[in-house]
Amino acid sequence: MKNCIVIILIISLLNLIGCYYQEQLTPSSYDFDEHSDIQVSTSDTTYKLMGDDYHFANDTLFATIPKKIDRRTTHKLKVNIPVSEIKSVQVERTDTFASIATAFGVITVVLAIVIVVGLSESGWL
Repeated sequence: MKNCIVIILIISLLNLIGCYYQEQLTPSSYDFDEHSDIQVSTSDTTYKLMGDDYHFANDTLFATIPKKIDRRTTHKLKVNIPVSEIKSVQVERTDTFASIATAFGVITVVLAIVIVVGLSESGWL
């Protein structure tokens, strides 16, 4: 029974496994229509933008940025950032193959341990 609980817990923890990385791009190499969460750096400011908080048109990035006024009040500011002022764009990406391979490897190791423990308890080893 303990083995089943351990397997269920480990498989549920696999939801937390993922291979993420930050990719830094130039404005010309990033597709602003992708609508990923991005971090845009200009010469004087860095903006963290969620996928729904910006759109791109006419060589300008139009963004809505939340600004806290006090603990309870948040005001949304609209900012227009010309592409010529953008120094870099950072995007968080997921490496799908590495995530699947890591999850498969963990499951394989756990199953091997469970099988070896089961065989040793039954007297086969």
